[in-house]
Amino acid sequence: MNSSNEPDIQIQAVKYDGSLHCEWETTLLTETERYLVVYGRPGRVLHHHTRNQTFICDTPSLEYYDLQDGYTVNLDLEQEGQVRYYCNICLPTERTASGLRFVDLDLDLVRNTAGQWTVVDEDEFLENQRTYHYPDEVIEGAKQMLRRLQNKMEQQDFPFDGFLEKWMQRVNKKIDS
Repeated sequence: MNSSNEPDIQIQAVKYDGSLHCEWETTLLTETERYLVVYGRPGRVLHHHTRNQTFICDTPSLEYYDLQDGYTVNLDLEQEGQVRYYCNICLPTERTASGLRFVDLDLDLVRNTAGQWTVVDEDEFLENQRTYHYPDEVIEGAKQMLRRLQNKMEQQDFPFDGFLEKWMQRVNKKIDS
């Protein structure tokens, strides 16, 4: 699904101290002053530096990166068309020369294929507060962003208003043609 007008960009998730956590390559679909949307092709390689492992991602994904607020949204298209969401609570994503970089603050909001939302990695958030010496404003900001994201999801506000699903339909049409 890549062409000359859809550049590959590198995504980097780092920990609060700047150490590389995960990285993978995606294809840029759209970029505004507020956000970027990228496409993760099936078969992409995810390097998980924290675990010292490499994963092959078999399913396609659409990834939304907010440049002003501290969250990301991944829409993963699972087998038989089922959709799973994975949202990172983070510091606002930064545009870099080769792609995007964000500081992962460990809290995640996940929707499984049955449509149930769950907050995960709260224990990791608590542990890394001590490990990386998160300032109080970072801790409180992460908690507030999680609540804001949950409200967006409950009220089906952007980007939970069908925005990513429409992008997935566009991508699927392009792949099928």
